[in-house]
Amino acid sequence: MDATSGLQPPDAVAPRTPGSANGSTAGPQGVATVLVVDDEESVRESTAAILRCAGFDVLEAGDGAMATWMLASENVDVLLLDLQLRLLDGTAVLESLEASSTVVIFSAFGFFEEPEIRKAFGPLVFECLRKPVPVARLVEVVAAAAAYARDEGHQPRVRPIAPSMALRLAMAGLARLTPQTERQEWARAHNG
Repeated sequence: MDATSGLQPPDAVAPRTPGSANGSTAGPQGVATVLVVDDEESVRESTAAILRCAGFDVLEAGDGAMATWMLASENVDVLLLDLQLRLLDGTAVLESLEASSTVVIFSAFGFFEEPEIRKAFGPLVFECLRKPVPVARLVEVVAAAAAYARDEGHQPRVRPIAPSMALRLAMAGLARLTPQTERQEWARAHNG
């Protein structure tokens, strides 16, 4: 295992181009886009590089606030999300998503237990991967999630409930407010 990346080195993972014989990352709209969200720069960058070599378009965010902002403005097929993030944690990001979103949790699950995450966010969670993750498994799961996200009849994009809510959550994270406080303020403003 590479101590800085949270990933295990591949046994024999060859880079793949979209539409290649060993699996396709391309759908009817072209190459699948993955947003990698991790506050550990080395993990985020190495994961993004692996997924790019596997043929995905990859975006990166270093915290939940930036992820929420990017999801409101970018077309993303799969969200690869760490749970323990600065500013706005992964559960707050999950709470802001539409039910049709496709999310792969990529975490050490320190303060969070996988069964609790699956119970709370079941429809959103395509798969939970516990760090460190073998490279071949990471690519396999992200490719399957991308295929699922682009399957006929499924909403093909990860989206926040509403761009205005995404903006509020991003600003809450940037201001270091708790998501609960921000949601309470939002509820008061819209219910009252």
